Amino acid sequence: MIRSGTALGALGSLLDRSLLQIAEASADARTYDRQAIYEVADVWDNNTFPLFHAATALTSIGRERRARAALAWMADLGSERRSWMIEQAEAAGHSLERLLPPPVAKPLHSRDYRGQVTPQIMRLTAEAALELGTDYDFATAEVRTLLIERVGTRLTGSLVLVAPRRYDDGLQAVDPPELNLWLEDVTDVHFDSNDQLRIALHCRPAEIVIGVGASGRLRATAGSVYPDDPAWHLSTAGRAADQRTPPRQEQTRRAPERRRPRPEGAVLVAARTVHSVMLEIRMVRYAHFADRIPVRLLANALVGAGADILAAGALRGRRRERAFHNLVEMWIKNGGPALKPWFIDELRHIVSSERLPSSTREWIEGITAPGVALPHLPAGPDLNLPLEAELRLAQYTAAHNRHGTLQGSSAVVVLAHPLTEKDFADRPWRLRAFEVGGVSRFRLRTDAFDGPLGSRTAGETPNVESLVLGHDALDVHRRQARP
Repeated sequence: MIRSGTALGALGSLLDRSLLQIAEASADARTYDRQAIYEVADVWDNNTFPLFHAATALTSIGRERRARAALAWMADLGSERRSWMIEQAEAAGHSLERLLPPPVAKPLHSRDYRGQVTPQIMRLTAEAALELGTDYDFATAEVRTLLIERVGTRLTGSLVLVAPRRYDDGLQAVDPPELNLWLEDVTDVHFDSNDQLRIALHCRPAEIVIGVGASGRLRATAGSVYPDDPAWHLSTAGRAADQRTPPRQEQTRRAPERRRPRPEGAVLVAARTVHSVMLEIRMVRYAHFADRIPVRLLANALVGAGADILAAGALRGRRRERAFHNLVEMWIKNGGPALKPWFIDELRHIVSSERLPSSTREWIEGITAPGVALPHLPAGPDLNLPLEAELRLAQYTAAHNRHGTLQGSSAVVVLAHPLTEKDFADRPWRLRAFEVGGVSRFRLRTDAFDGPLGSRTAGETPNVESLVLGHDALDVHRRQARP
């Protein structure tokens, strides 16, 4: 049991809460929350090893001291990360705020290695729209990427616009800037890839309206924007920010992560296993992998790992080694036959890439039975699409040249559907991801997300030639090859 009121207990509970959040967000394809899954798993990229380092200190005082340092490092990434930690720790019965150092005020803008001021993500307001319109020409802008997604039960979106600069960028900028927009609570979508030249951005209280082409539009209640522009410091907004941003050497920067001894033996194996699980789950960041990653199975395999790691870490010598042996073996057992090949593959990779004691190598060889393990990312399901399905995500990317690399137009569609007609209401649904390359036309309306809708496809799955939902609410077609 994790002790309440200690930094170590709070740190362990954050891992357990993360696994619970991931499992809940992936329990059913109809309420799948890809963004939440990615963000929570991403926490443990840089924080898994600090957790094990804290759990395995020789004394309780040392474990508590290391845990406080690990929590401070985790919270220092930003206000959103800090708020998430406090909220999750409180849900687990820990008051975390008193254990963290006070937040450090940071300047609105920062400077890069050259000392040039850099842009920051800002809320989409009337003032922000005016600022963007001063520096970028929306009349000749184009949509590079559109993504509309059902996140849990909410509809969200993101848009990448390519907009020529209105200001003199000198000779250093080659590619036109990309304006990244994120939209919350999307209420209206009408997009046609054949009608997208000219963008209009209007921001009013509680409403953002983006006109696309002659008749396209996106509406949302709120949003944010980030100009990905290497010459931004020369823009009107950049020059103004430069005047109020302190020189680079005077800015408060995040301290580098403290170097710590790497764990050894079974502790290292356990740490690498947890880290690999979280990295695998984090792969849902890429929408076309959504149906390939067994998120819920992976999270459930590690259920209770936070408390178990703390309990095992408090032991000494052979008892600790045996405890971590048992933990890894329990995670493999929890994963069942579906995940056992994945764990075997990861353990073999750990043996080949780490310096381990001979006893640890012999232990791993004993639990990795001979046989062929699954690929790192198993292929998605190759099944006929049911007659009805719910749209979870639709993404379009226009053909473009970026940093000298030419990329063709493409689309990704993620659907939720029952396994069989009998499972329509009673059992959790599954995800299916489809990829369409060389897209000739992509059309999307809001009612495409009012599923379940009738669906039609042509071509081999998961790569299809066309995909239509409802009465053309979503219509994706591949460009036909010339004879």
